[in-house]
Amino acid sequence: MVRWRILITLCIVFSAGWKFAQQSAPGKPNELLAARLVYVAPMPAGIDQWIQENLQRWGKYQVTANPEGVDLVVRAIKPEKEQELEMRGGVPQPKGTGRRLPVPLPRRGRQELPVISFSVLDWVTNQELWHADVLDRKQKKDEPDPPAGPLTRIYARGFTSDQLAMKVTTKLREYVRGLEKAPVTSAPRETPPSGTASAKPDY
Repeated sequence: MVRWRILITLCIVFSAGWKFAQQSAPGKPNELLAARLVYVAPMPAGIDQWIQENLQRWGKYQVTANPEGVDLVVRAIKPEKEQELEMRGGVPQPKGTGRRLPVPLPRRGRQELPVISFSVLDWVTNQELWHADVLDRKQKKDEPDPPAGPLTRIYARGFTSDQLAMKVTTKLREYVRGLEKAPVTSAPRETPPSGTASAKPDY
């Protein structure tokens, strides 16, 4: 029984790390660098139109309206909202089942949910290459600046659709520029086993 628990735990940890593991494989270029054709999926509040315009200004990728046969797909997802509770007879119940005022869940230990998340996917493998969570608040003074990627956060309190699209595109550009400046690592060369005679050319 204990062995099964250990095996399940290892599988969970491995799955979490596999999400972005392939893009750092030696000798394999990141698809964000090799890609040319990109499709921007429909998004709420017309954000997709602004992202398309920003990508066209950037000029690295060619934006297309056809989702088939592209290199990259940019999409946005709205996470499910946390369920609000209300007290009924001293017992918390889902909001709307009673007449008392709703009681929010305690914030201690609660994960901060984004209002929307943006992802860039490899169209062929469906692998997520870049991900940004948008938070509806301002960055705190003691909070460090989020990295450009592959996982990042965007503090967007009071942003309009075009401002949010610009911030998303800017973060993506920063990450891709970092990949372009990174040294290219090649796969290690295989060495023949010891004692094996190497072939010599005939002259």
